[in-house]
Amino acid sequence: MTTPATPRDAGFADAQAAHFAAADAAHFAWQTAGPGFAPLEAALLAPVARAFAAPYLEIGCGEGGNFVHVGGDGLRLGVDAFVAKLAFGRQRVPGVTFVAGDAAAVPLASGSMRLVLIRDVLHHLRAPEHAVAEAVRVLAPGGRLVVIEPNGANPLVALQARLVPAERGLRQSRPESVARLLRVHASFDFACEMAQALPLRRVVLHYKLGVPGLGRSRLVVRLLDVAEAACGSVLPRARWSYMVFSGRKPGQG
Repeated sequence: MTTPATPRDAGFADAQAAHFAAADAAHFAWQTAGPGFAPLEAALLAPVARAFAAPYLEIGCGEGGNFVHVGGDGLRLGVDAFVAKLAFGRQRVPGVTFVAGDAAAVPLASGSMRLVLIRDVLHHLRAPEHAVAEAVRVLAPGGRLVVIEPNGANPLVALQARLVPAERGLRQSRPESVARLLRVHASFDFACEMAQALPLRRVVLHYKLGVPGLGRSRLVVRLLDVAEAACGSVLPRARWSYMVFSGRKPGQG
């Protein structure tokens, strides 16, 4: 069973290339060590860290910031189409092998990985189903696939989709649409956990749009904790900002 590719024109691909071609050192620093913010990233990636098994692959790894929070030993591989980001990662993230490649044609043998992560990638692709199919192909029997995507139904994510041309794919990113994509292109079941109801610190402490230095204040961080917890108590879980899908490929590894 197949589904047609997501209808995204050539301008969509051009926007991605313009936005992501260069390495973003400031974003890497914010994601991995930003005061008051890096712990939020660590919490989002905690399910991957708990499930860690090598060989491990991240498809669309960018500068490699996710590896910092996931950790782990053994063979760790990152694949990305943007060579400047890979060059940055090689300098800043030791112990990881960075490989240039397309998410739709991962340059690895079938059944060679025990854990595969795709984070914040599917909504940037013209044909995300190809990336899912490749992740399943390289995953060994018994291996786990984790897909983390922003939820376009979330107010902050919807604003990002409206303001940033490279993020307009978020308009179609919903729990049901990602679940449907995974059901069609992965022959196994996925559980979905929603995370981060309304992560205000992604705006308040943003390295470009906010005041990241505020993250050094215990009072500010505490106020953000309280505000975000309050948002979580009133915002329906289906509208929380992140979707974390996890499933194990049938068979024995």
